[in-house]
Amino acid sequence: MTKYIFPLFICLISSFMLNAQIDISVARGMAEGTVVTIEGIATNGDELGIIRYVQDATGGIPAYPGMGSAPNFPESVSRGDLVQITGELKSFNGLLEVDPITSYTVISSNNTLPDPLMVTPSGVSEANEGKLVRVENVTFDDGGGTFSVGNYTFTENGGGQSAEIYVRSGSPFIGMPITQAGVNITGITSEFSGTHQVLLRDENDLVIIDDFYISASPKQTGITTNSITVDWSTNDLGSSNVRYGTTIDMPNEITNSNSATDHSIEITGLDAAEFYYIQAFSDNGTTTVNSVPALFSTASNSSGTVRVYFNNDVDNTFSDGSFPTNVTGGAIETAIINRINAATTSIDCSVYNINRETIVTALANAHNNGVVVRYVTDNETNNIALGNPTPPFPVVEGNIDGLMHNKFFVIDAESQNDAWVIMGSTNMTANNIAEDYNNLVVIQDQALAKAYTLEFEEMWGSDGDEPNYFNIKFGADKTNNTPHLFSINGRMVESYFSPTDNTGLAIVNAVESADTDLQFAVLSFTYNELGAAVLSEHNSPTVVRGIMESINDQGSEFQFLQSSGVNILQDVNTSFDMHHKYAIIDATNTASDPKVVTGSHNWSGGADTRNDENTLIFHDASIANIFLQEFEARWCEATNGENCVTAIEELNEIAGFEAILTPNPAVDYTTINMTMEAANDVVISLWSINGRMLQSTILNEVQGEQTETLMLNGLPSGMYFVTFQVEGQVAVRQLELIR
Repeated sequence: MTKYIFPLFICLISSFMLNAQIDISVARGMAEGTVVTIEGIATNGDELGIIRYVQDATGGIPAYPGMGSAPNFPESVSRGDLVQITGELKSFNGLLEVDPITSYTVISSNNTLPDPLMVTPSGVSEANEGKLVRVENVTFDDGGGTFSVGNYTFTENGGGQSAEIYVRSGSPFIGMPITQAGVNITGITSEFSGTHQVLLRDENDLVIIDDFYISASPKQTGITTNSITVDWSTNDLGSSNVRYGTTIDMPNEITNSNSATDHSIEITGLDAAEFYYIQAFSDNGTTTVNSVPALFSTASNSSGTVRVYFNNDVDNTFSDGSFPTNVTGGAIETAIINRINAATTSIDCSVYNINRETIVTALANAHNNGVVVRYVTDNETNNIALGNPTPPFPVVEGNIDGLMHNKFFVIDAESQNDAWVIMGSTNMTANNIAEDYNNLVVIQDQALAKAYTLEFEEMWGSDGDEPNYFNIKFGADKTNNTPHLFSINGRMVESYFSPTDNTGLAIVNAVESADTDLQFAVLSFTYNELGAAVLSEHNSPTVVRGIMESINDQGSEFQFLQSSGVNILQDVNTSFDMHHKYAIIDATNTASDPKVVTGSHNWSGGADTRNDENTLIFHDASIANIFLQEFEARWCEATNGENCVTAIEELNEIAGFEAILTPNPAVDYTTINMTMEAANDVVISLWSINGRMLQSTILNEVQGEQTETLMLNGLPSGMYFVTFQVEGQVAVRQLELIR
């Protein structure tokens, strides 16, 4: 019997030792898969999500409640809690952690945290992983920018060592300016894929140590064809000065010795549609502080024409007198080809996917006629129309880390009157043009065209006719090298390119600016900061409605928003995709600042951090109303026709107005004979029997008798409707077409 007792004793001792509490430094030296029990103080709460970093006198380690973990772990553990944890050692992208957590006990709360370990940037390393550290007297390499999700490098002042912080989704630092001042950084050393980084928990982890610094970077507040006004702030009184020029050496200077904390300088005598590097600097008598040079644009002398196209019908009953240029896929393709055919010097194309041979043929013809055609596309899409035959113009394929997801054309960028930008959500494919819900915006503005050209040439690798394959840049390799604010025919337009320009943050800011109403229609929505912004607006007096296509994407915000009471619906059309990426802000409140956000940028983390994308934000009530008409038509469909009006037969007559169509039935045309008692604008639209708008025109200041011819070429036999809209009232005439 004795021979069995000794092995049993050994097993009991081994079991006890396996479950005995050990120092964290000992646990860190053990093999993955080992079950350990450790005890320490939690150095963070929910500021870093569901992970908790635990530290004792010997070391630190994170605990992550993965699959199979004991319930309620993150909710029950706060910063300052002394906690005992049992779980398995696991490596996640290089970070050693306890995962899953099989058991835990909160022993006490509100304990004093361990003193941060004083380190230089090189101390943000494996040796201090999991520990609370402090790095003093460093500056951020991206000072003057704005924090978003991602990594930011800081460098030791007076030394060459550098390290990084990581700003996570939901961090209070998102949207905050990146100070150019010297700072002390406190945080927890972590690791991701071989890069060690400091995790900041809250604003107290970043302390400015300089006495005098720029507290708000220069921003453009005034734009004319010959002047730029920039504003900035300092934390204390100082002079207001700027350097500027069309090159980075900025040879010109304006000085103002008046002391202020809020500074403003108008730079005059500039050229139209020109980009200027501007650097603000202020002096408080002992110290001079300089902003990071940034690029700003004057306004152009272009017409500023903006044409908005959709490829499906809109609801004109919501019109304030503004209307889309057209609502058919055929019109979208025709608009693109017409602009290509009209080009005289240059065409730059940055298009994710193309299978429309008609567009490639137009580009080839332009190339053969002496127009410089440059083409950039994604390296993984089919691009059927670019093969068989191979086009005569050069094509660059790129972005191995994400998507080259742009859909834009730049025509004759150096011409005041012929420079055009074509952008929106529409890929150059048959489905996207003719079926999937999409928008296209066509803008005649030289300054904007020059900005899009700068973005294009980063991907092209040169400013010449041929690409430089040794210099091409896609995704995060690009730089933030374009102006972001333009005055286009009096309307302010913001421009952003991903992933370098904090586009997601710009969209968040637009969403959060809503005072009255917010509508959005998107293909994919996984970006947490935008989800939080939409929910915040919903919880305010703002009326929020949204339509979404891909509700089951990993990390989708759909369930989160819907369960929080946000009025968000899935697109109900099973044949076509809701491919838009737009938001409409305060379209019903012209006293506010109505805006439209549109472009190629899905509301996703990939679009913000990896993909090549372009986005415009129009500050314009008319454009907001045009997009609202599109949204209301889609909303009507998504609600199965409840509480919305789109049927033409429901529209009313107009007092003091009469219209007769002759001939009716018609063959190729009909003549409209109108009588209007009081002078007013009249919008005439032709509709199919199922409610699709086929064409529309505006007649200005109609009074008395007037005649207008409506051409019907190419339409099949059948019943149609002609509507007449005057100041929100609508009259309807039925028209029969016989072939």
